[in-house]
Amino acid sequence: MNGVGVGVLDESGRLRLLGSGVTGAAFAVVLVMLVLSSWTEATTTVLVSVGIPAAAAGAAIAVYLQLRAWRAEGGYENSVLVRDWVAEGQIPIGVPAELWIPLVQAQADREGAGWGKVVLGTLWIAMTWSMRDQHDALITTMLILLWAGMVLWAAVWVIPRARAARALLRRGVSTIG
Repeated sequence: MNGVGVGVLDESGRLRLLGSGVTGAAFAVVLVMLVLSSWTEATTTVLVSVGIPAAAAGAAIAVYLQLRAWRAEGGYENSVLVRDWVAEGQIPIGVPAELWIPLVQAQADREGAGWGKVVLGTLWIAMTWSMRDQHDALITTMLILLWAGMVLWAAVWVIPRARAARALLRRGVSTIG
C-alpha cells in the first residue's frame, strides 16, 4: 500500500487522468464563454484568445484534483483495490479491519456528494434552459450537456458505488467478531 504519492498508473489510470483533463478543459471553456457572452459576441478570436488558456487551466486543475483524490485514498493502487473490493462485494481474507474499514467508509461517504451533484445539475439545467434567450443555442446546448453529464455520472457511478460500499461495510462489520 502506497501512502506517500499517487504511485504507478496503469492504462486505466492514465485514461482517467485524460478524461479528467478533457472534462476540466470543457468546463472551463464553457464557463468562460458563458461569462464573456454577456459582454461580447462569441467569435473565433475570443475562443482562441480566452478559451484556449481557460481550457489549459481547467485541464490542469482537474488533473491536479484527480491526483489529489488518489493521494488522499493512499495512492492510485489503494484506489483500485478499494474499487475492486466494492465491485466484488467482499474484502480479501487477511486484510486488517483497521485498513479496509476507513477506505471503504470513504467510498460510502460519497453518496451525499453524488446526490448533491444530481440536485445541482438538475437546477443548473433548469436555469440554463430558462436563460436560453440570453445566449446562443451552442452555449445553451453545451451547458445542458455538461450539467447532464454531471448528473448522469453521479447517478450511474458515484451513488451506486457509494451504496455498494455501504452494503459492504454492513456485511463486513457485522461478521467481525
